[in-house]
Amino acid sequence: MRPHLDRRTWLGAALALAAAPRAGGAQGRRVARIAFVSWFAPSETGQIEPLREGLRALGWVEGRTLELDVRFTEGDAERTRRAIADALARPVDVLVVRATNVAHLAKEATATTPIVMLVSDPLATGLVKSLARPEGNLTGLSLQGPDLAGKRLEYLSAMMPGLRTVGFLGASNDPNVSTFVRETQAAADRMGVELKVRLVPGVRAFGEADVAALAAERVQALLVQPIFTGQHARIVELAMQRRIAVISNYAVFAQAGGLLAYGPDDAASTRRAAWFVHRLLNGAKPGDLPVEQPSRFTLAINVTTAKALGLSVPAGLMTSADLVVE
Repeated sequence: MRPHLDRRTWLGAALALAAAPRAGGAQGRRVARIAFVSWFAPSETGQIEPLREGLRALGWVEGRTLELDVRFTEGDAERTRRAIADALARPVDVLVVRATNVAHLAKEATATTPIVMLVSDPLATGLVKSLARPEGNLTGLSLQGPDLAGKRLEYLSAMMPGLRTVGFLGASNDPNVSTFVRETQAAADRMGVELKVRLVPGVRAFGEADVAALAAERVQALLVQPIFTGQHARIVELAMQRRIAVISNYAVFAQAGGLLAYGPDDAASTRRAAWFVHRLLNGAKPGDLPVEQPSRFTLAINVTTAKALGLSVPAGLMTSADLVVE
């Protein structure tokens, strides 16, 4: 015989049930484990903050409902493999990867753990078969790095009338490098600018000999593949010693003394990655989440560097700049 429950007991039970966390929400599940693995240098730890912000905005609280394991591997493939293997062994619920090299290594390591990627061109490098339906266990953002080569050269030409020769610095071990070279070459050809391509075997391999070789070819500016983020301050310093302007995708290059940068809003893209993580943690399949392309872009100009090189910034370009470094 079941015990009799009076009205007060029933009411208390109903209130307790209403107050209980819901199973599908961020507060009602076990602690989610996320790993963030970046190809860039440890100095770029600021890259993780927009992801944290995005996750907090979606209700995930680090230390309560979320564990976040962060690794920066500084362009070292073996260190990257170990970081991915460690994350998968824990295991993690979602793996967030920054840069194409990391995405390929993660794809090789697991076909089941959901992967959110922040990469230049996942279609061209074979990470996904389609942006609309990526299939498999990868989704995330395509940052369109190579596609913007023409725009960067246009901005450079506006600041350097009579631009004749430009160098391109790429990493030969990066799957995107051929796309970057092809798109930059096409843009240079359209503008009647000669392009000198300099490929080095890794992001830490660029040195004084490379700058000397570029200077001997009389390059006026150096377009740097964004995979060198984390080495940007050293590259800018070496180039400026030869009065070679540095241009790249991300604002950190301009902030370090490069002439200008134009590319996707890095913080906005990383913050958006949190939405993918949130969806995956709530049961979505990565193959059903279309790979997104950025909607916000940042133009950064360093006027101090422009003056040092004897250049002036056109008024229209200055007005268009999202960030002016003085």
